[in-house]
Amino acid sequence: MSATPTYQRLANTIIDDILGEQYAMGDALPSLRVFMQLQQVSMTTALNCYRYLEQHGYAVAKPKQGYFVTRPYHTNGQYHFPSFTATPTQPQNSNSDFLIPSQSFATAELDEQLVDKAGFQKCWQYIGKDPSLTFGYADLRGESKLRHALCAHFVKQGFTTHPEQLVITNGCLDAVLLALETVSNKGDTILVPSPCYSGLLDMLNLLDRRVLEIPSTNEGLDLKQVERALKKQRVTACIITANHQNPTGHSLSTVQKQKLAALAEQYCTPIIEDDVFRELSHSPVIPLPIKHFDSSGWVLWCSSVSKTFAAGLRVGWCLPGRYYEQYIAQRKVRTLGVNLPTQLALARYIQQGYYQQHIAKVNRQLVNQLKTYSQVLTHDLPATCQTYIPTGGLVIWLSLGKLNAAVLSDLLAQQHIFVRRGGDFTTTSEYQNCIRVNFGIVPTSETLAKLHQLVHIIKAQTLAQH
Repeated sequence: MSATPTYQRLANTIIDDILGEQYAMGDALPSLRVFMQLQQVSMTTALNCYRYLEQHGYAVAKPKQGYFVTRPYHTNGQYHFPSFTATPTQPQNSNSDFLIPSQSFATAELDEQLVDKAGFQKCWQYIGKDPSLTFGYADLRGESKLRHALCAHFVKQGFTTHPEQLVITNGCLDAVLLALETVSNKGDTILVPSPCYSGLLDMLNLLDRRVLEIPSTNEGLDLKQVERALKKQRVTACIITANHQNPTGHSLSTVQKQKLAALAEQYCTPIIEDDVFRELSHSPVIPLPIKHFDSSGWVLWCSSVSKTFAAGLRVGWCLPGRYYEQYIAQRKVRTLGVNLPTQLALARYIQQGYYQQHIAKVNRQLVNQLKTYSQVLTHDLPATCQTYIPTGGLVIWLSLGKLNAAVLSDLLAQQHIFVRRGGDFTTTSEYQNCIRVNFGIVPTSETLAKLHQLVHIIKAQTLAQH
């Protein structure tokens, strides 16, 4: 029996047809129901097949219209994640964030030009004029209006949540920190994907946790190693980003999300899901989190508006699942809530439909920006370089052959060009030849000049090695 899942075999057949030009760009694929009947498979298999095509850039979903053929960006080399056997390690503080200026290639953030300041200012002014506004302590769980507004927003994406189960936090990292303190103790080992966001590694170091880095794959994670670690009770909890992970931008397949939720229940191991990039999707269909498939409360889902809207608001949230009471207890001893006027202004911004409009507009802009950045990076870089082109999020991951990314980043910094080096995102010896580039910055003539200069320096350093 083939080890390849049915949905993937069907998707690969469609990809072959697209590459063989049996489908043209923009052609409509059969509807899910028709495809299900033609292939004699379940609706779940049909949906997983089409989502696989989406994740690999061969299809795009249009609301109320169906799925349409597209093609992934051409690259000078498909990035392949390194394979290794996971062993526990002790994270070290990277310290590099303090040296990196905001609004650069090094920060995973939206350009200030893309923030809907006018829409939010209207909501802020409305709240300021509300005679019922009080300035007492906020509800520990977060303002009811914001919790209800968020849940109503998520339902439109096919993800059902309940306001009484949601806790508002001071951003996503605050939500993750509280979750870590809720489910683990000093000295515990936490499973993370490799590479892993440096801010999480810094947090784990500060909290005196060890980490077990699980290799990433083009499908998501090495689930065999994940299950082995859970089965042998080598880890106390997991921190996983399922959608547009930082620093690589890659996502877990729907099947992997379902499997991880099942593994958490089977081995009674909590998963802290850091899902801050989920809504920055290049497809009109926002992907679902692992939490969507969690029927027993083992997933603590954390997110915020820091990446999608405005980092300065410092508003996030968590669905702690079965850990709700313990999570609230952690919240109580650490902070007495989140800024009340900000919560109310954000609630109105969502209720008025501004946030949904903003997400749609930003995602259209990011698709175009990624195309511009990709054309420069993938067309002009040496053949020894590999690029991972994401289907969402804000970052592009580059492997630079035999170049040392730390040396390269120092050379670039001398030219006031800032990137993040791959070594910041691991406790292993991997990724020392990788860099992460933020494409959330609007490609002005000045930005493009820096991007071309970055490529020029990489080419020069590559030639110098020969």
